Amino acid sequence: MGSRSHLQAVPTTVTRWVTLLAVLVLTTSCAGGVGDRSVAVFTSRCGTTPATSGVGVVVDEGVVLTAAHVVIGAGSVTVSTTGDVVGSLLADIVHLDVRRDLALLRVPEIRARPVDLATASSGDDLTVALPDATFGRVTVTRPVTINIEDVRADTRSRRAGYELRGELVRGDSGAGLFDEQGNLVAMFFSRSVTRDVIYAIGDTEIAHVLSAPRALYSCDLEESRVVIR
Repeated sequence: MGSRSHLQAVPTTVTRWVTLLAVLVLTTSCAGGVGDRSVAVFTSRCGTTPATSGVGVVVDEGVVLTAAHVVIGAGSVTVSTTGDVVGSLLADIVHLDVRRDLALLRVPEIRARPVDLATASSGDDLTVALPDATFGRVTVTRPVTINIEDVRADTRSRRAGYELRGELVRGDSGAGLFDEQGNLVAMFFSRSVTRDVIYAIGDTEIAHVLSAPRALYSCDLEESRVVIR
């Protein structure tokens, strides 16, 4: 979560460096019950990769969406609805997309209806839900196509997403952005280190991952990352 990645919004030619950290401004109010979909994600170390933490979004019965860079180096993964590692639930990684920086976790104990997806436009205000019952508000600056290095890879890919404005607090990669109707619009994955700008992965990329085939992943100690079993 502390690594940096070379990012560019297309069609502009301005190169930006970002950290793989989602960022929020915290408030104490929220629309539409989206807080029930937010969980904290914790990992243990895998080989030389240290333990990390982030945020996830409950997207269906027993399924949590989070950022791939949060769990790619996991020895084990747990999730918590309270933000506290104590009493957290064991999770399995069942899909990992390093191009989109998205991952799916299986947590059988979690009950939820399938999330609805939606698209945002420039100027829209979105709510960010955190697992400790606090919430953030961010504003869409513009939809963008993001050209960025794949997670833990030398390759680069483009992903559809958003450039947003908001007060910044570090450490919540994987947090979901919701519209006023409670639809999931995007997921935080990074912020610029040179500008007051945050970036999120859009609903079309999320939809692709939600419909993708699933498998079980586990830690490969030699690679210090998870691989398909």
